[in-house]
Amino acid sequence: MSRPREWDWKESVTVYLTALLLALGMSLLFYKALFPQQAVWPSVAWCALFCLILHVFFSLRFRFKWLIGVAAFAAPLVWLALDGGPLYPVIQGVKAASLSFSTVPEAAAPYASQLRWAMCLLFSLLASSLAWDRTLPLALFSVVAVTVLSFVLGARAQLLLYVLPAAAGLLLLLAGNEGKRPVVVIAACALAGGAFLLLPPAPRTVQPLEKAATDLRQFVEDYLLFNEFRSTFSLTTEGYQPLDNRLGGKAQPSHREVMEVTGDRTVLLRGRAYDDYSGLNWYDTLASRRFLYASPRFTAQRDELFDLVRPLAGDLPQAATLSVRMLGDATTTLFTPCRTLSMQMESDRMVLYYNLASERFITRNLALEDRYSLTYLPFAPGQPETSAAIAACADRNDPHYDQIAGQYLEIPRHIQQEIYDIAAKATENAQTPYEKALAIQRYLQTNYRYNLNVATPPEGVDFAAWFLIGEKEGYCTYFATAMTLLCRISGIPARYVTGYLAVPDESGKAVVTGENAHAWTEIYLNGFGWLDIDATPRGDNRPGSDSGEDAPDHQPSPPPSPSPSPAPSPTPPPSAPQETPTPEPPPSAPPDSDSPDAPTPTPEPPAPGETPAPEPDRKDPDTPGKQPPFPWWILLILLFAALLALRLYFTEPLRRAGKHPEKAAAILFGAIGALLAARRLRRGPAETLHAFAARADIPLRAKSLPEITPLADSYAAQLYGRHPADPAPFADAYRALRSRASRWTRFRLAVKRIFGR
Repeated sequence: MSRPREWDWKESVTVYLTALLLALGMSLLFYKALFPQQAVWPSVAWCALFCLILHVFFSLRFRFKWLIGVAAFAAPLVWLALDGGPLYPVIQGVKAASLSFSTVPEAAAPYASQLRWAMCLLFSLLASSLAWDRTLPLALFSVVAVTVLSFVLGARAQLLLYVLPAAAGLLLLLAGNEGKRPVVVIAACALAGGAFLLLPPAPRTVQPLEKAATDLRQFVEDYLLFNEFRSTFSLTTEGYQPLDNRLGGKAQPSHREVMEVTGDRTVLLRGRAYDDYSGLNWYDTLASRRFLYASPRFTAQRDELFDLVRPLAGDLPQAATLSVRMLGDATTTLFTPCRTLSMQMESDRMVLYYNLASERFITRNLALEDRYSLTYLPFAPGQPETSAAIAACADRNDPHYDQIAGQYLEIPRHIQQEIYDIAAKATENAQTPYEKALAIQRYLQTNYRYNLNVATPPEGVDFAAWFLIGEKEGYCTYFATAMTLLCRISGIPARYVTGYLAVPDESGKAVVTGENAHAWTEIYLNGFGWLDIDATPRGDNRPGSDSGEDAPDHQPSPPPSPSPSPAPSPTPPPSAPQETPTPEPPPSAPPDSDSPDAPTPTPEPPAPGETPAPEPDRKDPDTPGKQPPFPWWILLILLFAALLALRLYFTEPLRRAGKHPEKAAAILFGAIGALLAARRLRRGPAETLHAFAARADIPLRAKSLPEITPLADSYAAQLYGRHPADPAPFADAYRALRSRASRWTRFRLAVKRIFGR
């Protein structure tokens, strides 16, 4: 190839100064974001040292220089794998830094020195590579990206002054590309020095920039990275599960105002649904994954989950509208009717998510005056349009039914024979699943009494059995548990649901309080989907009603359906015990399943639609101290990987040749030489360009590859005689040689472009 140029000490010093300024500007941004009170001079010293070492490395001129870079990165990793090495405190420091950016600002303080040199090394490597390659667009992108990321991570506004050294480095880089670098050195040094002189003695905040950074960070977390623990709705907070970790006991309803609901009819506002009954409590085993409601990737799943594609036949009732205004702080759970078609969030930062348990929620707790509105289909048991739609769907092929049946027909093994007998008695004159569900509802409302002042169930006794066989009185959680269990025994997929009952007055408004907290059942009917069934006698949850002893208001039976039940009623196992053993909570219940009525965090995974989340111990309540912070260090790794990818992109020979037409022949001939070297065709120390090309043409001709002798002569004429060379033949030859190179060869050359000059 071309002869090595004479060493130019002025150019070498300027390249080093460019790298140092870029490294300082980027590393100080991150370091001062973590430690605003720390001095900057140790960072200056570390950057100066690392840039000097890297400058010497990039100045080396021998064949396998890139192997030194690979070894330099591999050695500490091997050391780390063997005994921890020097990287262990750095890794601990990165973890502490993620805490510092989220919940514990002082967490990174013990690792200040390790984080300082780690960041200086990282940005010195990037800056040295950019300075040697003179890639101004990539350098500009790097500085801007690091600046924006620093503010997103919580950097103070005065840290903009730390960008000035990087700006001086960019100025030197621009001047060097224009051939005027020495003239700008003094101005760049003055700009960098002024940055340090202008730094204030104490941190200050520019509110507009601070707010913009906070808003940007929150947007990313809400829409792409939502994996924080969150609070969920619980009947425990409203007094309808006084025993906390199990159902039953004397209820003490809360009188606090929760929300104002505006609508034209009484409506059940579901909060959470539960699928697993242990004998003592209900658990939610399906809420371990969360999805962005508006994500197009999961549209089909969302439509199936919320019955937006059902009923499969029959006429639909006219859609109803409903609006909600919060009257106090609440959890992240949104309260909606069963067949909600669409929702509009009317307050700031109400980003809608859902999980596989069909719970809708947002990324923050609801607050006073938060508002949202929705439209829904007002299907209700006993109404003519509901009965007609269910009958029309009974013989349709519902591909979703088998999955639902597998999840919502499970019955604990300890359930007594008497419970099966009660289910058979209640449904003896019913034929279809819908008729059976209404028959069970009538049976419970007729034969059981509503009462808030009930005895505590004894230890080791199934809650449903205690209610159905023993006490025969209770409130909404009693009736809903019994209704759900009897439906499952009768072959009807059913789940236990908690939320609120809203009864509007003549003006169409309902002030919902803790007394209106409620539990009921949802059943799944073939082709129709989910339907609310409330077995609690009327009088329950009305403001001012403590006993609920009003006469039940029975629902009319629907007309018989012409088709049989999609699933037969199961019979009890022959070995079903007559005595109820002590049921244990299912070990597989996720952390969201602490109890149906205990406010627990719901860990579920994100993305731009779906986000993963860790699963804590289900018995451990949500406490701020145990919330895992977002791993911001992952963004740093991704940023560094993106910068390396951009360097690879911008150093591609054809791209570089296109940007620098006057140097195109030299760039492409050098790239051709690298491809020939991979074929063990290297130019000798005393060999001319023409002689080397003539020797290389022999094996190239044998493999039907382009000859390079004309290229060598054209390049020599440009190099020594200053005759411009046409870059087109060089580009064609490079493409041909590269297309015939192995993947390993292309990979090695890519690595050399990243770590070499």
